[in-house]
Amino acid sequence: MSKDIETEVINTEEKAEAKEKEISGKFSLKKKPGRRKPRKVKIKPFEKEEKGVRFLSAAIDIRDRAQIKVDESAVELGKNFAKSMHDIAASYRNSRRTMGAALLAVAVIAASILIIFDRFTVYEYAYNGKVLGYVKEQEEVTDVLGIAGDKLTENSGSSLDIEFVPNRNITFNLVDSRDRSLDDSDTAVNKLVYMTDIETEAYGVYDGDDLKAIVKSNEDAENLLNETMNELSTPDQGMELVSAEFGYPLDIKPLNVLLTSVQDNTSARQQMVEGGEMEITHIVEDGENLESLARDYAVESDSIFDENKEELVNEPEVGDKVHIHKTVEPVSVKMTETGRIKEVVEFKTIKKESDKYYKGDTIVEQEGRDGYQTFEGTITKEGGVEVDRQGEVIEEQPKVRNKIILVGTAERPKTAPTGTYAMPIGAYTLTSTFGPRWGRMHTGLDMAAPTGSPIYASDGGTVVRAGYNGGYGNCVDIDHGNGRVTRYAHCSRLLVSVGEQVYQGQNIALVGSTGNSTGPHLHFEVILNGSAVNPAPKLGL
Repeated sequence: MSKDIETEVINTEEKAEAKEKEISGKFSLKKKPGRRKPRKVKIKPFEKEEKGVRFLSAAIDIRDRAQIKVDESAVELGKNFAKSMHDIAASYRNSRRTMGAALLAVAVIAASILIIFDRFTVYEYAYNGKVLGYVKEQEEVTDVLGIAGDKLTENSGSSLDIEFVPNRNITFNLVDSRDRSLDDSDTAVNKLVYMTDIETEAYGVYDGDDLKAIVKSNEDAENLLNETMNELSTPDQGMELVSAEFGYPLDIKPLNVLLTSVQDNTSARQQMVEGGEMEITHIVEDGENLESLARDYAVESDSIFDENKEELVNEPEVGDKVHIHKTVEPVSVKMTETGRIKEVVEFKTIKKESDKYYKGDTIVEQEGRDGYQTFEGTITKEGGVEVDRQGEVIEEQPKVRNKIILVGTAERPKTAPTGTYAMPIGAYTLTSTFGPRWGRMHTGLDMAAPTGSPIYASDGGTVVRAGYNGGYGNCVDIDHGNGRVTRYAHCSRLLVSVGEQVYQGQNIALVGSTGNSTGPHLHFEVILNGSAVNPAPKLGL
């Protein structure tokens, strides 16, 4: 406490004591003669109260004095601040016009920039990053997004709820307006409706990690599973279904694909029941690569092609459109049925070896015939293939008859027929073909060559003619079995005789011009079951 305040307190206490003495003097009792001594009055509580009053009065006085000093300091600070502001205003009083002009210039420049920016910029609008066009105001696109979604849904024929949402799949970006052709609302609608790369959320049916089909909704996927199960677990006539379940649990998962990849339930069901080929179009998203795409669609990397379906994709980038070719195997259903069924028993083909025939020859000894039987019991199938049956056959009518084929084991001799036709001459000139000629039928090919040129057996067999044969002149006929005969006519010399076994390519005669001939040549015929046929196709001509 400061000395001034301490002195003030002491003076206040002294004044209080003097006041107390004054009061005590007024209330003091003097003793009068002849009276009883009066009772002494106690004033101690009153004295305490007076001391408290004195202390409180001193404290209040101190507070008042301190507040006065604080107020004086505040006033002084206010005066100093006002003076500083006055000085600052005075220092800039002469530059008011300069400041006003500067502010006006700034306002004009800002306004000019806004006008230029508004005049020379437009909004670029895009679908999933693909730029579609340019508009003056965003509302020209946002106001028609609902219409575009409804039209696209209607045109797609898939009943998918296609939505265009600003700042999600429809985005805007301010760009320079130079060399930009602006779209109106109608043009924007048409561009949205006729896009071919609309991405939508669909639902895939998976057998483990293997994608089996893609449909528009979770409800469609559930229906697809039920329809597939019903088709694959239909019991045979006369049987009742005991149980049925998919060979592996099938899951339904959402996935994003292009609209063209979504299947209708009919084609999806056929694909799940019979298997087939899928063409999936996908836009690469952030975090995806070749390995993840192959894993997600259960394909090999060599089944992922570029946008044009021409080249394999090596390093797909975000936003790239890729085409995925996938082969889908049918789903498997395990089912058990019971009852009585009449079923076909297919004949089997049994092969038996025989040394009566040459190697490579097969002869049907007995034709096969299916049988029928009635079975009563329980049959279990997996993927349509019977894997177990418990019961008995109660009737067979008619019984099955298996097909029997004899397979030759004997070594084929060089002269055995091969069943093929080799060229019967070397160098030649074709002078006449098979068909009508000079008013009658020409039954073979005329192949001109110098006299003495070798003639070869077209196939192995037995010589059944070797001699002069009317207009054919010197002629050789070879029987190749199975109704096949070849004829070689107009020969100058014969090198084989009747009954001789010849092999394919053996020299059997020489070219000549005997019989009805106008020059040296070979007349070659192929005769099947007694009728001449065109040799050209047999020789590959």
